[in-house]
Amino acid sequence: MHTRAVALVSAAVLAVMLTACSSDEPKQGTAERAAENASSAPASSTPDSPDQDEQPDTELAVGDTFAYTDGLKVKVDSITTITKWGEYDTKPEVGQTPFRVTWTVTNGTKKPYDLDQFGYQAQGATTGGETESLYVEVGSKQMTGRLAAGRSGTFTSEYSLAKTDGKDVLFTMTRMDEQWLEDGSFLAEDPNWTGTIK
Repeated sequence: MHTRAVALVSAAVLAVMLTACSSDEPKQGTAERAAENASSAPASSTPDSPDQDEQPDTELAVGDTFAYTDGLKVKVDSITTITKWGEYDTKPEVGQTPFRVTWTVTNGTKKPYDLDQFGYQAQGATTGGETESLYVEVGSKQMTGRLAAGRSGTFTSEYSLAKTDGKDVLFTMTRMDEQWLEDGSFLAEDPNWTGTIK
């Protein structure tokens, strides 16, 4: 009888510890869904459906904003086909779709933020597919330098994707600043935006 009681107590303690651990998992921030994305949910969805209420904060659509816990925000504004080229721009090979990801960073902290502490990448999201970076001056703005507190900046990155890999793109933003590494926030899932090249 004593052994069974000890086993039950041990199981209860383990359950409490697992619950505590799961609630202490690092979290980089929360999603702020764009109104048009919230209203485009399937008509058959109910308010309690996993699609709406249980969608991870790190799985976003173009137009959604990811609000980091320290006040920084990133919103992917658009994923568009590149149609204008400068004399020295890198054009994609035949069979590739050139596209531009445009995003806005808002510094809601109380100090300047070094934008070089962000990393980002785009990948195919239809059948997978690796993108190639393109050098394009016309219409582009590289993310670099410092963003003052209370200010926003809009930036771009240009890529190409094989037409056989479709037109859906997954764009991921990663923070690499010292504070993020020290407090363990980097262990949480990075925010990802999925959208179609327009």
